[in-house]
Amino acid sequence: MSKLILVSAKSSPSIINRFMQSQTAYNWIYAGHDIRSRIHWEKQLGAAQIRINMANELQQAADDLSEDFNEWIDDLGKTYNSLGWWIGQISEKNPFVSPLYFHICYLKIIIDKVKKSSTTNWLIVVESHGLRRALSLCAKGANLELIEIDRWSSALNSVRKSCASMIYGLWSRVALIRSWLVLCRVSRALCDRQSQGDLVVGDYKGTVLLHSWLRDDSVNDHGEFVDRFFGVLPDYLQAKGYDVKYFFLPLTIVARKSALYDLLKPLSESGLLFPSHLYLQFIDILKAIFFPLIFCWLPKRVPQFRSYCVQPLVAEERLSQAWSSRTSAAYLYYAFAVRLSKDNRRFDKVLGTFENHIWEKALYLGMRQFDVADELIGYQHTTLNWNYHCYSPKAFELQTSVLPDQVICTGSVWAEELLRRGYKSVCIGGALRFDPLPTMVDPSYRDNDKSIILVTSNAGENLTLEVLRNIYLAFGKDTDKRIWIKIHPHLHIDDTHYDSVFNGQIPQHFRIVEESVSKLLPQVDLLIYSSTSVCLEALSMGIPVLSVVPETFIDLDDLRMFAHLRCAAVTHRDLSVETQKILMRSGDDYLDWLSNIKESMKTVFATVTPTSLETFIVSEEISEK
Repeated sequence: MSKLILVSAKSSPSIINRFMQSQTAYNWIYAGHDIRSRIHWEKQLGAAQIRINMANELQQAADDLSEDFNEWIDDLGKTYNSLGWWIGQISEKNPFVSPLYFHICYLKIIIDKVKKSSTTNWLIVVESHGLRRALSLCAKGANLELIEIDRWSSALNSVRKSCASMIYGLWSRVALIRSWLVLCRVSRALCDRQSQGDLVVGDYKGTVLLHSWLRDDSVNDHGEFVDRFFGVLPDYLQAKGYDVKYFFLPLTIVARKSALYDLLKPLSESGLLFPSHLYLQFIDILKAIFFPLIFCWLPKRVPQFRSYCVQPLVAEERLSQAWSSRTSAAYLYYAFAVRLSKDNRRFDKVLGTFENHIWEKALYLGMRQFDVADELIGYQHTTLNWNYHCYSPKAFELQTSVLPDQVICTGSVWAEELLRRGYKSVCIGGALRFDPLPTMVDPSYRDNDKSIILVTSNAGENLTLEVLRNIYLAFGKDTDKRIWIKIHPHLHIDDTHYDSVFNGQIPQHFRIVEESVSKLLPQVDLLIYSSTSVCLEALSMGIPVLSVVPETFIDLDDLRMFAHLRCAAVTHRDLSVETQKILMRSGDDYLDWLSNIKESMKTVFATVTPTSLETFIVSEEISEK
């Protein structure tokens, strides 16, 4: 019978080498996110021990478990329905924040693999102590032979990690207070004249309260505010007689604090800045700090997920969400709605970006409970990533107060998908974020002496590093190609990261580029990506794309909804082969491929027209086909 051998990723691989000398041949799996840690284990265990690439198994498990996971979370919501539940990361199901689903998928595939093996021993290197405990419970329940190395030191490391999480949670809450104080000071300075006048009395009938993301590029070279998410919509609403007011809270400000005054000043000068500082008091900030520590320990107990005991994984998540400053920041949206109601404020519409994140749930819940707006509208400004469970509420959540009254989509494919998932009021407003829409690039204009491959990252550090590692292994010695690497603007990758994935030195034909993606795309022959919507922007310009299937993350590739357009690689060898196929494609093959692209992209990016903009004013629901 095969053996299941568990060891913490924090342990020394040299200890494992000594221990495993007494064992027969074994395969090993790295079950975790940290690509640099995995590389370290690969080097230390050596080529003699076979590491099994789990990318395909992980994504197959993610597809298989997806529906059941969403139903399971929905049942928990029915049991624990409260503000403390809805602002927690477990209810949100966001893979960028919560590793719960990732760990459940690894739990399944590891147990399945060991059960199917009759002679092979399996060494599992585990980052999460919760996953280790869950694997141990499942192994004992299935009568598998289990060996736990460094059991006590792993438990001690878990305690240390929990303490570090608490300390970081306190520090990040202090940072949240500082962010609010800076925003409050800037808002007070800019709104001082308004706050002494017409904004103190009366309601906001005929006003659209708009919430967008504030970034360093939100002001153009002419000193004008540019909404990178809603585009021309605010101007259109004003032309229709609506008074538009922007409000901002710390969670969705991704700009330098020192630049905050300059970013908000154009809004204030145009009379578009809402005085948010008047509708949160310091007592609300204190409540935001302590509320999660008291009420966000949900769910306390959970049923099995399928046949797996996942209580250890949920316990780990409960600790994470209770101490997360993100949970505190989300609570501020609820407190903001409460303060608006106490001042008898009421708006015609409240409009914001829609990803069904915890801060959105808190805002909608508060505004409904205290009757702050006639209509709550969410704009689906980005794509509906595959297996991105935030967008997949089930029956109970769909009937609660945490969703907007209406979701307006960028294209018909997303609207039809939301209807399929159970949303009741959906319409198409056009791709505001991409207006004007990307246009096809004539490939004959690219006269590159060597093929140029653009590698783009999303905002996840470990996924980015995994992609770069595969790029290095595939093209590190292939000097016939030029590799351009564009790092997500919200992600900080330094030399220590590059040293790990590039074995100490960036190859000379690799280049880190700073230009915007829109400027880079027309120059390249191929885009390589993983779980980022840039692939759709590239396809709309007629640029081939190639997806890297990860094993450190759930694959969110948008093109899994367009199987006829998708090309993917699991290993670095696949990456090299598929790249060569694409670059060597004949002209006729390219034209055939292009004809498929054009029709599909029309469903992704709907043109912004007066008719589409009217959907933000008058609800025009579409029906599921």
